[in-house]
Amino acid sequence: MDITPDKKAIIRYVEQAYDGTLCLPNFQRDFVWPPEMVADLVRSIFRGYFVGSLLLLPSDPTNPPFDPQILRGAKPSFRDPRPEWLVLDGQQRLTALLYALGAPDFPLKNTTQRRWFFIDLRKLMSDIDDDDFVFSRTQRELAGLDEPKNQYRQQMLPCTVLLRDGNFLKWRDGLDDWLKDNDPEEHNRFRGEWRDKVSKAVTDFTQFLVPVVMLPRISENDPKAMGRVCAIFEKLNSTGVELSVYDLLTARLYRSNIRLHDLWNATCRQHKRIRELSKGKADTHKFGVLMLRTLALLRNLDPKPSVLIELKPQDFKKDWERASAAVERALEMLELVNEDGFGVFSAKWLPGYGLIPILAALREEIETRRLGADARRDLRRWYWCNVFLERYSSAVESKSRKDYQELLKYWGEPKTEPDVFKEARATIGSPGYNVRDSASNASMIYCGVFCLLAMQKARDWRLGESIELQNLQDHHVFPKAYLDARNITQRADVNSVVNRTLISAETNGKVKDTAPADYLANAEIFPDGAQERMLAPHFITPNVLGAMKQATATATPESVARSYELFRSARERAIIARIRQVCGIEELEKRER
Repeated sequence: MDITPDKKAIIRYVEQAYDGTLCLPNFQRDFVWPPEMVADLVRSIFRGYFVGSLLLLPSDPTNPPFDPQILRGAKPSFRDPRPEWLVLDGQQRLTALLYALGAPDFPLKNTTQRRWFFIDLRKLMSDIDDDDFVFSRTQRELAGLDEPKNQYRQQMLPCTVLLRDGNFLKWRDGLDDWLKDNDPEEHNRFRGEWRDKVSKAVTDFTQFLVPVVMLPRISENDPKAMGRVCAIFEKLNSTGVELSVYDLLTARLYRSNIRLHDLWNATCRQHKRIRELSKGKADTHKFGVLMLRTLALLRNLDPKPSVLIELKPQDFKKDWERASAAVERALEMLELVNEDGFGVFSAKWLPGYGLIPILAALREEIETRRLGADARRDLRRWYWCNVFLERYSSAVESKSRKDYQELLKYWGEPKTEPDVFKEARATIGSPGYNVRDSASNASMIYCGVFCLLAMQKARDWRLGESIELQNLQDHHVFPKAYLDARNITQRADVNSVVNRTLISAETNGKVKDTAPADYLANAEIFPDGAQERMLAPHFITPNVLGAMKQATATATPESVARSYELFRSARERAIIARIRQVCGIEELEKRER
């Protein structure tokens, strides 16, 4: 692809952005600069520093190659964008200047109010290295600086007069007249010492040149041209916000009259769970990409990025809607707190977003093919095997296609067992399998164990109510403070999933640093006593309970260390037994008989 380098005054492009003839392709991300970064860009141009280059794509205003959108703060005279240029690299800098020079009515990042930018002319002339020569004010902080007479009195130049050449000259002449009428001595100094210097500084600012790279106009008969442009943008994207294949495909599908953003918005309106989990945004948890992976699987395609970017527009809307319904159904299954679901009682406990597309596509195939109970059990088994093998913590795309094809084959004739079932039998079914190393919800295993607790209807000890009625969270069984006081302080040991369960914050507050033996006997924590029916869903078996009762307030550190290890071993066995059950693996004790 031939490119044309050049140098142009950056303010001319800001003018075009303001007028709406320079736009963004709709895969660009939002403007994300805070006030100080905007001010620093203005300082850098006044100081003559290099501020980077621009990458532009020529555009036919009536038939742009990508869905165009105006830059934030622009005020075009026409309703729909009519871009002569599209910005591929330089959006943040151009929008920052557009903000500083246009003072649009929206807050910058990390702020809640609109801001106006000013130049302190005295500091500009005396010490340009003093960063305070550029500053900003909110409406409340302006203190009259929105009125020319106060600007003249304090010699504060509003950046809003720098966008158009004539506006600065008019402001300068107003300053000249005001000083002449109100401060003759300062007027003489202005005329004799720094009127020309200020004019030159402003002229240097408005004529500041930046390198500009012009890409060739995209040809209608070059189907790969947009792909090359997207690839260039992906390499040069410097906003600090990752560009996803969803964004790039949004651009590609535009020429086929498919508005991916509109499809996404329709999906959020129609499907409550997708809307809530994504917060209505396609880039939350890369939900837009998850939808595309689901669509690709349903088309029997590999869901890797290089394939997604080439998704064909034929029947895209229909396939998107099918994928949306499938994802919504998958989320419904995930939320179910019973044997038909997966116990994800809040988003915090979702073992991995990468599981969603394959779960959605496989469930859709089950419904389309009208498969029976066996296939549905296989799907649940597949899910739990992946969670407790932590298979979907990396290389998600390649595993998705493989699992999808192997499950479909397994449901046909002759049956061929999927590799994930073999791997689970060899790993989860082995004597060396353990879960105690999982100590936070960043682990799929940790999340999976808590989903199992929810599915087992683990109730709050004090209130006797389940997750549906109470906000239960992960808290320690052996209190952390109790262990700390007895020199058991290793974070991985103390916070291990085998020492955590679902209880309310209020109940945990009553447990505090109490010895397990003591709080088990506390009627305020266990009103009906620490009975098996209350404790068993928490993976607290008789052996686990026995170890807890050995941990008294007067026990020595050595004794507590032994009790704690007995507790961890017994509870881990109980957890693993349940894991093997949901993964369709016989318990070792039964298998070895």
